[in-house]
Amino acid sequence: MIENLERLVGLSKSQEFIPDERMVWDEDEEMFHLHFVSTSGLIKEVNFVTGEFLASFLDENSVSVVVHVDFRHIKPVVVGEPLIVGLRITDVRENVVTFAAVVMRENERIAEGIIERAVISRNYLRRKAFEKF
Repeated sequence: MIENLERLVGLSKSQEFIPDERMVWDEDEEMFHLHFVSTSGLIKEVNFVTGEFLASFLDENSVSVVVHVDFRHIKPVVVGEPLIVGLRITDVRENVVTFAAVVMRENERIAEGIIERAVISRNYLRRKAFEKF
């Protein structure tokens, strides 16, 4: 599984999504009512799309987890505006897959970032869930 990850470098995917009320920036009451999309909401969507994309190449005993995010929210956008997440796998080192990501509204760059996901064994995570700390 891991030895085959290098073949993914250069692959890309784009996916449209429409931000909903769960993504509203709610740190300020007045701004909350304007329905701006939060940076954390965008990051969550990008992380979801990277995970879904990578999962299509993994066997049933493997899963990928986000281990690093470097993200920049460039322009405001409001809930309901269609956006596109564009991804490209730029690097693979051992079990870590690096994605370049961009969030676009038509031809306008809304956000961009680098996401790293580690590919690990589901059994490893199951064992960790039951260990006592």
